[in-house]
Amino acid sequence: MSRLQRYTILGSAVFGVATIVLGIIMLFVFPSSAELTEGFRTPIIAFEFARSDADLAFLSGSGEPATSNRARMNAGHRWDMLFPFAYAGFVALLLLQFGLRGQRWLWLFIPLALLIIPFDIRENRILLAIIDALTRSTPTTPLLQELYVATWLKWGALGACIAALTIGYLGEKSYLSAALGACAAVAIAACRIADSKPQLTEVMSAAILVLFIAFSLRAIVQAWKEFYPAT
Repeated sequence: MSRLQRYTILGSAVFGVATIVLGIIMLFVFPSSAELTEGFRTPIIAFEFARSDADLAFLSGSGEPATSNRARMNAGHRWDMLFPFAYAGFVALLLLQFGLRGQRWLWLFIPLALLIIPFDIRENRILLAIIDALTRSTPTTPLLQELYVATWLKWGALGACIAALTIGYLGEKSYLSAALGACAAVAIAACRIADSKPQLTEVMSAAILVLFIAFSLRAIVQAWKEFYPAT
């Protein structure tokens, strides 16, 4: 194994750990429950896929619950500015590894994986602008239109990269990882086709969560075996 391959294995583990740690932090920072539009279960997903003022009701107004939810959304999205560097970097390193192991066509998806970073940051900035608009009681309709585009640029790029990884795992006969990738990629595609139906956004989010935990743990184990082989 070349030195570059070893470095990418180590890098994948580091970025995988960063993805899990930041994900856990945001889990506790973002609001965990609220009165949401029917079909949504998690406030952050309801916010990210909001299409109307009704979807933003749990963030609107001067009452204590809405004020608290806005404050926690603001705090969470500040952490979320770091998150895409972790998970998109992780995906890019996995693609790089496949290329180094012979499936070089997967390198074509590395720029797309890196584009997830500005796509996600753009989405976060729009979400923060919506919170500001709600605080000042100004219209959010133009921002919601921008949010729809920004959100699907991010999720579309991620879905394409996950589909590419799925094919890579199939090529290496890693069928469990391929199955997880296929479930996540199909969930993203189904959600897009269904025009962000609330129930499907929650399924998609859960599928991505499982995928990143599984892939990160796999990367950690791989790095451990490479750098601390059994004697």
